Amino acid sequence: MRFSYFCTPDLNHQKAPDMVTNLDTLYVPQDERDLRKVQRRVEDIDKRSRSWASAAIGLLPKGLLLLDEESGLLTLFLAQQRRLNRELDARNIEETPFVRLRRALPFLTSPEDELALVREAHRTVAARIESEIDREFFAFCEPRAIEPMSEAAIDWRVAIRYLAQDVHRLLSGINIGREYYESPHRFEVALRSRDLAADIVTRREIMLDSVVMESLTGGELEPVPVAESRAQ
Repeated sequence: MRFSYFCTPDLNHQKAPDMVTNLDTLYVPQDERDLRKVQRRVEDIDKRSRSWASAAIGLLPKGLLLLDEESGLLTLFLAQQRRLNRELDARNIEETPFVRLRRALPFLTSPEDELALVREAHRTVAARIESEIDREFFAFCEPRAIEPMSEAAIDWRVAIRYLAQDVHRLLSGINIGREYYESPHRFEVALRSRDLAADIVTRREIMLDSVVMESLTGGELEPVPVAESRAQ
């Protein structure tokens, strides 16, 4: 079945885009072939992003003192960063004779239409990984009585994301399966990983200490007068 119109809340009908139809943010390809293309792209992007992230985790120095949950979140953040990098690369369409031919021949998918499908696949994978990050985050916080939206919890989560961004920045330009041990980046990866992992541990301790303090004070911390705090 082909869709050529999409419905707005006021039931007015408008002409849909050539490649896709949006029904209240639901992605509906124009035909089954496009749907299969998107599905294949989704699985390929997801698999490659997670595989790269797992390989990168294996290159980090030992003894970082990260919990299993933190390593799991770090892997997901790395996968998300890798996916984003691939999406940005895909937007750069190199003009070649074959690319111009694809635009001219109607039975070939144009580069712009192909990019629309790729971007939709990336959007799907991004939402999938972000959902897993949220689940892992809340699964860590809930049994420890940590308020997920507290400043300490957010700082801890951001610290893990920052480590992922820095590791990706250092490793994205090389083939980590072949070139890592010959690359000078391996020393910087080790140094930055230790520094940023130590920051994660510190922020985790602050987060857990805040829970203990709240339990001791019944959830209300009494303010200390300025003059008294200075005297101390």
